[in-house]
Amino acid sequence: MNHGKISIRYAKALLGSATDKKVEDKVYNNMCTLQQSFSQFDALQQVLDNPSVATTEKANLLKLACGKDINDTTALFIDFVIKQGRISSMHWIALMYQELYRKKQNTVVTTLTSAVELPEALTQKIAKWIEQYQGSKVELRTEINPDIIGGYIIDIENNRLDASISGQLSKLNKYAGH
Repeated sequence: MNHGKISIRYAKALLGSATDKKVEDKVYNNMCTLQQSFSQFDALQQVLDNPSVATTEKANLLKLACGKDINDTTALFIDFVIKQGRISSMHWIALMYQELYRKKQNTVVTTLTSAVELPEALTQKIAKWIEQYQGSKVELRTEINPDIIGGYIIDIENNRLDASISGQLSKLNKYAGH
């Protein structure tokens, strides 16, 4: 089954409907939560693919996986996808909706990794710097990884700025070995 074409079509339809109803931000949050649920719980996809589980149970499970603040548009869309027999594509639809939404909003996902939690004021400064650099809005995600020892790593789409101590040590070891 080609989840790519299916997911694009359904995600475009959902974005169009959400935009018409002016709830695309709320649906985006639902799709992000749903995607996180798929990432955290491998069994979610297995349940959706299991023919012995009733479709009403699958619908309830998906709605629950969208978070407690599920939007009516999202809930109706889930029911529609189930009626169309495309429930196994829901993970891909959620991912594609996020991509289309971010493209429409001119937003890039950026991950800021540090050894310790950074003050909010500093993360906001970094986000503003990235916005100026990219010319786009930034959806900043933060991660803590003590293995980098200090400094930070910024991932902007397919680009990485590694200003971590572990990254610098790795470069030193690489050059010292030659």
